[in-house]
Amino acid sequence: MARPIESVMDINDSKDLWKIVVRCRHLWTVRSSSNKEHLELILVDSKLDMIQAIVPSHLVSKYVGDLAVGASYIMQNFKVSNNDFSFKSTTHGYKLVFCGLTYVKKTELPEIPIDYFNILGLASIADGKFQPNVLVDIVGGVTEILQTQINSDNNKSKFVFMITDMSKIVVQCTLWGNFALQFYEYYKNHGEDVNIVFLLQNARIKAAQGGFPLNVSNAWSGTKLIINDISNVEIKKLKDSLNAELPKLSSSSLQVETTQTSQYSDFDKFIWKAEVISLAEIAMLKQETTCFTIAKLEKFEVGNSGWYYDGCAECTKSVTVKDGKLKCYANHISSEPVPRYKLEVLGVDGKFKSRFVFWDSDCFKLIGKSALQMKNELVEAGEDNPLEFPFGLDAMLKKELAIRAVFQPKFNRLSVISFKDDEDSRKKVKDTFKSHEDVSKIPISLSSSQDDMKSLSEPLSVSADFDPNAANSVMTPCKRINSEASEDVESVQLSSTKTMKPVKKEDGR
Repeated sequence: MARPIESVMDINDSKDLWKIVVRCRHLWTVRSSSNKEHLELILVDSKLDMIQAIVPSHLVSKYVGDLAVGASYIMQNFKVSNNDFSFKSTTHGYKLVFCGLTYVKKTELPEIPIDYFNILGLASIADGKFQPNVLVDIVGGVTEILQTQINSDNNKSKFVFMITDMSKIVVQCTLWGNFALQFYEYYKNHGEDVNIVFLLQNARIKAAQGGFPLNVSNAWSGTKLIINDISNVEIKKLKDSLNAELPKLSSSSLQVETTQTSQYSDFDKFIWKAEVISLAEIAMLKQETTCFTIAKLEKFEVGNSGWYYDGCAECTKSVTVKDGKLKCYANHISSEPVPRYKLEVLGVDGKFKSRFVFWDSDCFKLIGKSALQMKNELVEAGEDNPLEFPFGLDAMLKKELAIRAVFQPKFNRLSVISFKDDEDSRKKVKDTFKSHEDVSKIPISLSSSQDDMKSLSEPLSVSADFDPNAANSVMTPCKRINSEASEDVESVQLSSTKTMKPVKKEDGR
């Protein structure tokens, strides 16, 4: 007896033998950090329930010829896993992963609509009725152009404009990269007095924060932009409704910034995509956070490891003996280990203290000598104690720094990404802190090795692999290479957005 057809909404990880009838409403390719390509698709059934599916890179050639947007299928046999994407294309709790036994048969299913869009109205967006980690479909008419920045050489183009829909609510929209170029080319090539209605499929919504307004934008993978296509039901409906009210946009008046140089100052880049907060506020954080703060380096923390680790000659990973050879996690082979700094320092801001981990290149900038030089000086002085902290390390103490770091609540510490030691940068960071009255009520956190020995108990081979500035280090010949040991499906975690370069973390976290 054949298995019955089941509903998309009922899919869970209790079995792999699901059999569904669905239409492919969206399909795109994602390139992973290891330069492999896999497919992602959104499937919808007759009840309009949707689920995301993944075709791993090693199966792309098997299924790519059978899959097409708009086509309907009988599908069965999948691996089912949690929908744990950072940005989700559906609200379903699970995702499907194709395997070698997945069956795909193209068939006509007229009961499933061909053009189904998960439209979220601008009124709902303005009222905050959205999930910031869920991608949605947006349809809008352009009312005003705010900024056009075209940098086609480096894919940093930006097109910012205001949009409205039948609710007459106005929301800001920003298109980035190729989507900005697509929008710009349409606008430029369609003559005078044009009005624009577009649909952005798999759009991202960012709530208003600080001085930044509520904003709709494209994700970096999986988004589709449709402009003034009246064959699209949603675009035609809005265009018919707003045609008389939308302004005519003249391409001749379009002001375009074409400079290839960054419009941001060095300090703007330094604080980009991070929260500027004091040590008092950092003490209250419950999740991993990229932040900027001010601290005076007071003293070295003595834990379970010394002031350096045995590093790879080609990258900043630690090395161990594997198969009789000295290898790092990226399988680089070294003839001998290269000493690389890893220093835990107690940083102080007033009465508040936190532990900072400084890595190889930043220590070099502060001390002026490489870890190899420092170790050789100890040997020349006749010191053979591997736990001896050279006196020269003290050159980095008593300095007040503006620090960009990742707070790691699991280890109750800040892993330093970069720093600035000039007075102007320190003042700019301090000026953004909350007033003393706001932070004085926050409990003091004295983060030291004596407070939390457990957080220092991780093996050196795990904790010593992270140097955020490795690519710029004078001691590091090349960038770290991401391990390819994970399965293809793991690379899917970069789905649905480009995930703007995340802060590098220690391997194994």
